[in-house]
Amino acid sequence: MSQLENMMDKIRGDQEVPDQVWKKLDYVLGDLPDCEDVPKASGRVRKYAAAAAVALTAGTTLCISNPALAAKLPFIGKIFEEVEDSIPFSGNYSEKAGILAEATGEEQEGNPVAAPGIVKSDAGIEVTASEVYCDGLSVFLTAQVEVEQGGLENMPEHYIDDSRATAGMMYLRGEWNLSGEGEAHSLMNDNLEGKVIDDHTFVGMLKLNLEDYEQAEGELSLRLSSIGWDDVTMADAEDISESYRIDGRWDFDIPFSVDTESAKEYAVNVSGNGYTIEKVFVSPYQVVSYVDVPFTEREVTREEYDALTEEKTGGEGDLGLSYEEYAEQAGKTYQFWNTVICSQDGELLFSNPAETGKSVAAVDGKELSKLHIFVFDDMDADLEIEKSRLDTGVVDMQKAAEKAAVTAEVIVE
Repeated sequence: MSQLENMMDKIRGDQEVPDQVWKKLDYVLGDLPDCEDVPKASGRVRKYAAAAAVALTAGTTLCISNPALAAKLPFIGKIFEEVEDSIPFSGNYSEKAGILAEATGEEQEGNPVAAPGIVKSDAGIEVTASEVYCDGLSVFLTAQVEVEQGGLENMPEHYIDDSRATAGMMYLRGEWNLSGEGEAHSLMNDNLEGKVIDDHTFVGMLKLNLEDYEQAEGELSLRLSSIGWDDVTMADAEDISESYRIDGRWDFDIPFSVDTESAKEYAVNVSGNGYTIEKVFVSPYQVVSYVDVPFTEREVTREEYDALTEEKTGGEGDLGLSYEEYAEQAGKTYQFWNTVICSQDGELLFSNPAETGKSVAAVDGKELSKLHIFVFDDMDADLEIEKSRLDTGVVDMQKAAEKAAVTAEVIVE
């Protein structure tokens, strides 16, 4: 009899287990990969993840039957379940995400023993990476942060969209890259967003955006150098941003697989007034649109670059861009553009520009069967549509189509 069978028989004997728990166990076991079909290195990681998934399912079983134990169980392996409805890019992650685990170095009946979560501690802060999901364009990672000094209950919440929903936030500094990538990316407004559990504990999700990523799996290298948060009791301070900042080192290597079943890219290629909606990427949590925006060009001289370097650095520092990189950026002036994306019912998908022509919109749990995409080349027309939406709650798609430079409809399959 296997270790799993022994464990489940003991649970059956000791507790009355509800049917929904067995269904959850069946889901977890059914979703585990066949280790014979994957390379040896990733097979080991997945075996540990499998052990953690089973352990967490068994733990949930005990909690349901014995509520007194529930308060003693950590959030590890269940952070998505805790925060997924109250974070930017909300949605049902909990049944899609993989549970992270680390080998303990021990064995039981010849099988490796894994502990849920990947734990790193420094400077009085313990960070536990809990679950991970990747749709191909973003890695969504949950973590629990435990602060020895406390003070988290004074953390303010901020609005995450125009529905007045709020979330707490921890500021993260450091860098990250994917395995096989040489250059690391600095964390820039990539923060842990979620909720305060108690004065010492915060749980949340970090979203890291990738370039077009076509592999089936990979590894995220995350190197945190500081963790900070705001305090509402310090609102009158001269500098109210990041009331607390703790420097340290928390290094993670996070294996993940790409959800190729739920995410899809659609070719659009619709043009109008010099703009082209090239394609759109749709996953359960985000919609990313790509628009070719018209621009004018000018020559950037070396003298201009040298003068800017002198002005910004006093002639002693590095501008951070080579002359060629600066000329590429400063030599192009793009026309005004804004992309509005809404569902088949006219519900706006709250979005922000990621870079020229690229907009990232949150699905926030909406059921999508069709997308309506409008690209505006006039700010007044864009604002007129936004004002009418605020009045009615939905986008007037007929009026938006009349005002937009180019529009497209995409059937979501």
